Amino acid sequence: MALLPNNDEPDYQILISVIDGTSTPEEAAVIEAWLNASPVNRELYFRIKDILDKQRAANMDVDTAAGWEEVTRQLERRSRLKKLRWWRYAAMIAIMALAGGSILFFGSRKLKPVLQMTVAKDEKTGTRTLPDGSRIWLRSGSTLSYRRSFGKSEREVWITGTAFFEVQPAIKPFTVHTGKVDIAVLGTSFTVHERDGLSAVIVNTGKVKAIAGMSEMLLLPDERVVLGAKGLEKSRVNAALYAAWKDGDYQFNNTSLEELKDMISSNYGLTVKVIRPESFSGTSISGHMIIEDEAALKNVLSGMLNASVDKTGNILTIQPKSLK
Repeated sequence: MALLPNNDEPDYQILISVIDGTSTPEEAAVIEAWLNASPVNRELYFRIKDILDKQRAANMDVDTAAGWEEVTRQLERRSRLKKLRWWRYAAMIAIMALAGGSILFFGSRKLKPVLQMTVAKDEKTGTRTLPDGSRIWLRSGSTLSYRRSFGKSEREVWITGTAFFEVQPAIKPFTVHTGKVDIAVLGTSFTVHERDGLSAVIVNTGKVKAIAGMSEMLLLPDERVVLGAKGLEKSRVNAALYAAWKDGDYQFNNTSLEELKDMISSNYGLTVKVIRPESFSGTSISGHMIIEDEAALKNVLSGMLNASVDKTGNILTIQPKSLK
Protein backbone atom coordinates (compact mmCIF):
# COMPACT_ATOMS: atom_id res chain seq x y z
CA MET A 1 0.00 0.00 0.00
CA ALA A 2 2.96 2.32 -0.28
CA LEU A 3 4.25 4.37 -3.11
CA LEU A 4 7.41 3.26 -4.81
CA PRO A 5 10.70 5.00 -3.82
CA ASN A 6 10.77 8.80 -4.07
CA ASN A 7 6.99 8.86 -4.68
CA ASP A 8 7.86 8.64 -8.36
CA GLU A 9 5.44 5.88 -9.34
CA PRO A 10 2.35 4.41 -7.70
CA ASP A 11 1.73 0.80 -6.78
CA TYR A 12 0.03 -0.15 -10.05
CA GLN A 13 -2.19 -2.81 -8.52
CA ILE A 14 -3.54 -0.29 -6.01
CA LEU A 15 -3.98 2.24 -8.81
CA ILE A 16 -6.13 -0.20 -10.79
CA SER A 17 -8.23 -1.04 -7.72
CA VAL A 18 -8.88 2.68 -7.20
CA ILE A 19 -9.93 3.08 -10.84
CA ASP A 20 -12.19 0.03 -10.45
CA GLY A 21 -13.71 1.38 -7.23
CA THR A 22 -12.66 -1.72 -5.29
CA SER A 23 -9.89 -0.15 -3.20
CA THR A 24 -9.93 0.25 0.56
CA PRO A 25 -10.09 3.77 2.09
CA GLU A 26 -6.40 3.46 2.98
CA GLU A 27 -5.46 2.55 -0.59
CA ALA A 28 -7.57 5.40 -1.97
CA ALA A 29 -5.81 7.81 0.40
CA VAL A 30 -2.40 6.66 -0.87
CA ILE A 31 -3.35 7.25 -4.51
CA GLU A 32 -5.00 10.58 -3.68
CA ALA A 33 -1.78 11.77 -2.04
CA TRP A 34 0.12 10.70 -5.15
CA LEU A 35 -2.35 12.55 -7.39
CA ASN A 36 -2.05 15.73 -5.34
CA ALA A 37 1.75 15.58 -5.41
CA SER A 38 2.00 16.63 -9.06
CA PRO A 39 -0.14 17.61 -12.07
CA VAL A 40 1.95 15.08 -14.03
CA ASN A 41 0.69 12.33 -11.71
CA ARG A 42 -2.92 13.35 -12.37
CA GLU A 43 -2.30 13.29 -16.11
CA LEU A 44 -0.74 9.84 -15.85
CA TYR A 45 -3.70 8.59 -13.78
CA PHE A 46 -6.21 9.67 -16.41
CA ARG A 47 -4.10 8.20 -19.23
CA ILE A 48 -4.04 4.82 -17.49
CA LYS A 49 -7.77 5.08 -16.70
CA ASP A 50 -8.44 5.97 -20.32
CA ILE A 51 -6.60 2.87 -21.53
CA LEU A 52 -8.54 0.67 -19.12
CA ASP A 53 -11.87 2.24 -20.12
CA LYS A 54 -11.12 1.77 -23.80
CA GLN A 55 -10.20 -1.89 -23.54
CA ARG A 56 -13.44 -2.54 -21.64
CA ALA A 57 -15.59 -0.83 -24.23
CA ALA A 58 -17.81 -3.12 -26.23
CA ASN A 59 -16.57 -1.65 -29.50
CA MET A 60 -12.83 -1.14 -29.27
CA ASP A 61 -12.18 1.32 -32.09
CA VAL A 62 -8.97 2.58 -30.47
CA ASP A 63 -5.24 2.11 -30.46
CA THR A 64 -4.85 0.88 -26.87
CA ALA A 65 -1.30 -0.30 -27.47
CA ALA A 66 -0.23 3.13 -28.69
CA GLY A 67 -1.84 4.71 -25.64
CA TRP A 68 -0.03 2.34 -23.30
CA GLU A 69 3.27 2.98 -25.08
CA GLU A 70 2.78 6.69 -24.48
CA VAL A 71 2.23 6.07 -20.77
CA THR A 72 5.31 3.88 -20.48
CA ARG A 73 7.43 6.46 -22.28
CA GLN A 74 6.24 9.04 -19.77
CA LEU A 75 7.19 6.72 -16.92
CA GLU A 76 10.62 6.27 -18.45
CA ARG A 77 11.19 10.00 -18.75
CA ARG A 78 10.09 10.63 -15.17
CA SER A 79 12.29 7.87 -13.83
CA ARG A 80 15.28 9.07 -15.89
CA LEU A 81 15.52 5.58 -17.40
CA LYS A 82 16.58 4.14 -14.05
CA LYS A 83 15.19 1.23 -12.07
CA LEU A 84 12.53 0.43 -14.64
CA ARG A 85 11.96 -3.32 -15.13
CA TRP A 86 10.19 -5.01 -18.00
CA TRP A 87 8.22 -7.05 -15.46
CA ARG A 88 6.51 -3.90 -14.19
CA TYR A 89 5.02 -3.37 -17.60
CA ALA A 90 4.19 -7.05 -17.99
CA ALA A 91 2.53 -7.08 -14.56
CA MET A 92 0.58 -3.91 -15.34
CA ILE A 93 -0.66 -5.32 -18.65
CA ALA A 94 -1.61 -8.59 -16.93
CA ILE A 95 -3.55 -6.72 -14.24
CA MET A 96 -5.38 -4.66 -16.85
CA ALA A 97 -6.16 -7.77 -18.89
CA LEU A 98 -7.55 -9.57 -15.85
CA ALA A 99 -9.55 -6.52 -14.85
CA GLY A 100 -11.08 -5.77 -18.19
CA GLY A 101 -10.28 -8.29 -20.92
CA SER A 102 -7.59 -8.63 -23.55
CA ILE A 103 -5.68 -5.63 -24.80
CA LEU A 104 -5.82 -4.69 -28.44
CA PHE A 105 -2.34 -4.65 -29.96
CA PHE A 106 -3.01 -5.01 -33.68
CA GLY A 107 -5.53 -3.88 -36.25
CA SER A 108 -6.70 -0.80 -34.36
CA ARG A 109 -6.86 2.78 -35.52
CA LYS A 110 -5.09 5.63 -33.78
CA LEU A 111 -7.16 8.39 -32.23
CA LYS A 112 -7.25 11.45 -34.49
CA PRO A 113 -8.99 14.77 -33.84
CA VAL A 114 -12.04 15.18 -36.05
CA LEU A 115 -12.44 18.87 -35.17
CA GLN A 116 -9.92 21.43 -33.97
CA MET A 117 -10.71 25.08 -33.41
CA THR A 118 -8.79 28.14 -32.23
CA VAL A 119 -10.26 31.61 -31.75
CA ALA A 120 -7.56 34.28 -31.68
CA LYS A 121 -7.61 36.96 -28.99
CA ASP A 122 -8.66 39.63 -31.48
CA GLU A 123 -11.46 37.52 -32.98
CA LYS A 124 -15.11 37.30 -31.99
CA THR A 125 -16.73 34.28 -30.39
CA GLY A 126 -16.67 31.21 -32.63
CA THR A 127 -19.36 28.52 -32.81
CA ARG A 128 -19.37 24.90 -33.90
CA THR A 129 -21.95 22.12 -34.15
CA LEU A 130 -20.54 18.67 -33.41
CA PRO A 131 -21.55 15.49 -35.28
CA ASP A 132 -23.92 14.54 -32.44
CA GLY A 133 -25.75 17.89 -32.71
CA SER A 134 -24.17 19.46 -29.63
CA ARG A 135 -23.27 23.15 -30.01
CA ILE A 136 -20.19 24.92 -28.67
CA TRP A 137 -19.40 28.64 -28.34
CA LEU A 138 -15.69 29.41 -27.96
CA ARG A 139 -14.44 32.73 -26.59
CA SER A 140 -11.53 34.65 -28.06
CA GLY A 141 -8.16 33.30 -26.98
CA SER A 142 -9.54 29.77 -26.55
CA THR A 143 -8.89 26.42 -28.25
CA LEU A 144 -10.91 23.24 -28.70
CA SER A 145 -10.09 19.71 -29.80
CA TYR A 146 -12.79 17.11 -30.38
CA ARG A 147 -12.17 13.47 -31.22
CA ARG A 148 -13.57 10.01 -30.93
CA SER A 149 -13.46 8.68 -27.39
CA PHE A 150 -14.03 4.99 -28.11
CA GLY A 151 -16.53 2.89 -30.00
CA LYS A 152 -19.13 5.18 -31.50
CA SER A 153 -19.51 7.66 -28.65
CA GLU A 154 -17.74 10.58 -30.43
CA ARG A 155 -18.46 12.87 -27.46
CA GLU A 156 -15.14 13.95 -25.95
CA VAL A 157 -13.68 17.49 -25.99
CA TRP A 158 -10.51 19.16 -24.72
CA ILE A 159 -10.48 22.94 -24.21
CA THR A 160 -8.35 25.80 -23.00
CA GLY A 161 -9.92 29.19 -22.33
CA THR A 162 -13.70 29.61 -22.10
CA ALA A 163 -16.51 27.71 -23.82
CA PHE A 164 -20.27 27.34 -23.54
CA PHE A 165 -21.83 23.96 -24.32
CA GLU A 166 -25.35 22.93 -25.34
CA VAL A 167 -25.05 19.15 -25.20
CA GLN A 168 -27.49 16.87 -26.98
CA PRO A 169 -28.78 14.04 -24.75
CA ALA A 170 -27.47 10.57 -25.56
CA ILE A 171 -26.91 7.23 -23.87
CA LYS A 172 -23.17 7.77 -23.61
CA PRO A 173 -21.93 10.82 -21.68
CA PHE A 174 -20.33 13.88 -23.18
CA THR A 175 -16.98 14.59 -21.50
CA VAL A 176 -15.09 17.89 -21.39
CA HIS A 177 -11.44 17.91 -20.32
CA THR A 178 -9.60 20.97 -19.03
CA GLY A 179 -6.13 21.13 -17.56
CA LYS A 180 -7.34 20.22 -14.07
CA VAL A 181 -11.04 19.32 -14.18
CA ASP A 182 -13.11 16.82 -16.19
CA ILE A 183 -16.86 17.40 -16.69
CA ALA A 184 -19.23 14.53 -17.43
CA VAL A 185 -22.76 15.22 -18.72
CA LEU A 186 -25.62 13.49 -20.53
CA GLY A 187 -27.57 16.46 -21.87
CA THR A 188 -27.34 20.00 -20.51
CA SER A 189 -25.93 23.50 -21.03
CA PHE A 190 -23.02 24.98 -19.11
CA THR A 191 -19.97 27.24 -19.22
CA VAL A 192 -16.39 26.06 -18.67
CA HIS A 193 -13.50 28.40 -17.80
CA GLU A 194 -9.86 27.31 -17.94
CA ARG A 195 -7.78 30.45 -17.57
CA ASP A 196 -4.79 31.66 -15.54
CA GLY A 197 -4.68 28.46 -13.52
CA LEU A 198 -8.40 28.75 -12.65
CA SER A 199 -10.88 26.01 -13.56
CA ALA A 200 -14.61 26.69 -13.17
CA VAL A 201 -17.88 25.11 -14.32
CA ILE A 202 -21.25 26.92 -14.29
CA VAL A 203 -24.48 25.05 -15.06
CA ASN A 204 -27.42 26.64 -16.88
CA THR A 205 -29.65 23.60 -17.43
CA GLY A 206 -29.56 19.92 -16.54
CA LYS A 207 -26.75 18.67 -14.34
CA VAL A 208 -23.07 17.83 -14.67
CA LYS A 209 -20.44 16.08 -12.61
CA ALA A 210 -17.12 17.86 -12.06
CA ILE A 211 -14.13 15.60 -11.38
CA ALA A 212 -10.75 16.77 -10.09
CA GLY A 213 -8.33 14.06 -9.08
CA MET A 214 -10.34 11.73 -6.86
CA SER A 215 -12.91 14.38 -5.92
CA GLU A 216 -16.31 14.61 -7.59
CA MET A 217 -19.13 17.14 -7.25
CA LEU A 218 -22.62 17.16 -8.80
CA LEU A 219 -23.84 20.53 -10.11
CA LEU A 220 -27.42 21.65 -10.76
CA PRO A 221 -28.72 24.80 -12.53
CA ASP A 222 -27.35 28.11 -11.19
CA GLU A 223 -24.51 26.35 -9.40
CA ARG A 224 -20.82 26.94 -9.99
CA VAL A 225 -17.83 24.90 -8.92
CA VAL A 226 -14.29 26.30 -8.84
CA LEU A 227 -11.16 24.26 -8.31
CA GLY A 228 -9.21 26.14 -5.65
CA ALA A 229 -6.52 25.46 -3.08
CA LYS A 230 -9.04 23.53 -0.96
CA GLY A 231 -10.31 21.45 -3.87
CA LEU A 232 -13.71 21.77 -5.54
CA GLU A 233 -15.77 24.61 -4.03
CA LYS A 234 -19.44 25.14 -4.92
CA SER A 235 -21.50 28.36 -4.88
CA ARG A 236 -24.78 29.70 -6.32
CA VAL A 237 -24.76 32.22 -9.16
CA ASN A 238 -27.07 33.61 -11.84
CA ALA A 239 -25.81 31.25 -14.54
CA ALA A 240 -27.47 33.19 -17.36
CA LEU A 241 -25.22 36.20 -16.67
CA TYR A 242 -22.11 34.00 -16.72
CA ALA A 243 -23.08 32.61 -20.13
CA ALA A 244 -24.10 35.95 -21.69
CA TRP A 245 -20.59 36.56 -23.06
CA LYS A 246 -21.42 34.22 -25.98
CA ASP A 247 -24.02 36.55 -27.52
CA GLY A 248 -23.84 39.72 -25.40
CA ASP A 249 -27.46 39.32 -24.27
CA TYR A 250 -27.51 40.30 -20.58
CA GLN A 251 -30.58 40.26 -18.33
CA PHE A 252 -29.74 41.90 -15.01
CA ASN A 253 -32.12 41.41 -12.09
CA ASN A 254 -31.19 43.39 -8.97
CA THR A 255 -27.58 42.46 -9.65
CA SER A 256 -25.32 43.83 -6.92
CA LEU A 257 -21.92 45.41 -7.47
CA GLU A 258 -20.22 42.36 -5.95
CA GLU A 259 -22.06 40.09 -8.38
CA LEU A 260 -21.06 42.39 -11.24
CA LYS A 261 -17.39 42.24 -10.21
CA ASP A 262 -17.44 38.46 -10.09
CA MET A 263 -19.28 38.16 -13.41
CA ILE A 264 -16.92 40.59 -15.17
CA SER A 265 -13.92 38.68 -13.88
CA SER A 266 -15.41 35.40 -15.08
CA ASN A 267 -16.71 36.55 -18.47
CA TYR A 268 -13.96 38.97 -19.50
CA GLY A 269 -10.93 37.91 -17.46
CA LEU A 270 -10.66 41.40 -15.96
CA THR A 271 -9.82 42.40 -12.40
CA VAL A 272 -12.36 44.93 -11.12
CA LYS A 273 -11.14 47.65 -8.76
CA VAL A 274 -13.76 49.83 -7.02
CA ILE A 275 -12.71 53.23 -5.66
CA ARG A 276 -14.78 54.41 -2.70
CA PRO A 277 -16.97 51.27 -2.58
CA GLU A 278 -19.09 52.86 0.17
CA SER A 279 -20.45 55.21 -2.48
CA PHE A 280 -22.07 52.24 -4.18
CA SER A 281 -23.45 50.64 -1.02
CA GLY A 282 -26.84 49.03 -1.73
CA THR A 283 -26.50 49.71 -5.48
CA SER A 284 -27.91 47.15 -7.89
CA ILE A 285 -28.84 47.14 -11.57
CA SER A 286 -31.75 45.61 -13.48
CA GLY A 287 -32.72 45.49 -17.12
CA HIS A 288 -32.04 43.91 -20.49
CA MET A 289 -28.86 45.09 -22.18
CA ILE A 290 -26.71 44.12 -25.15
CA ILE A 291 -23.00 44.13 -24.32
CA GLU A 292 -20.97 43.00 -27.30
CA ASP A 293 -17.49 44.05 -26.20
CA GLU A 294 -15.50 45.72 -23.44
CA ALA A 295 -16.29 49.23 -24.76
CA ALA A 296 -20.02 48.51 -24.45
CA LEU A 297 -19.43 47.04 -20.98
CA LYS A 298 -17.79 50.28 -19.84
CA ASN A 299 -20.66 52.38 -21.22
CA VAL A 300 -23.34 50.22 -19.56
CA LEU A 301 -21.61 50.23 -16.19
CA SER A 302 -21.01 53.96 -16.36
CA GLY A 303 -24.66 54.71 -17.07
CA MET A 304 -26.23 52.17 -14.70
CA LEU A 305 -23.91 52.92 -11.78
CA ASN A 306 -23.52 56.65 -12.48
CA ALA A 307 -19.80 56.05 -12.27
CA SER A 308 -16.59 56.65 -14.14
CA VAL A 309 -15.28 53.42 -15.65
CA ASP A 310 -11.76 53.10 -17.04
CA LYS A 311 -9.70 50.16 -18.25
CA THR A 312 -5.93 49.98 -17.97
CA GLY A 313 -4.37 46.72 -19.05
CA ASN A 314 -6.29 43.94 -17.34
CA ILE A 315 -7.78 46.19 -14.62
CA LEU A 316 -11.24 47.76 -14.83
CA THR A 317 -11.59 50.67 -12.40
CA ILE A 318 -15.00 51.88 -11.21
CA GLN A 319 -15.26 55.08 -9.17
CA PRO A 320 -17.81 57.81 -8.36
CA LYS A 321 -17.94 60.48 -11.06
CA SER A 322 -17.31 63.12 -8.42
CA LEU A 323 -13.76 61.79 -7.98
CA LYS A 324 -12.92 62.10 -11.66
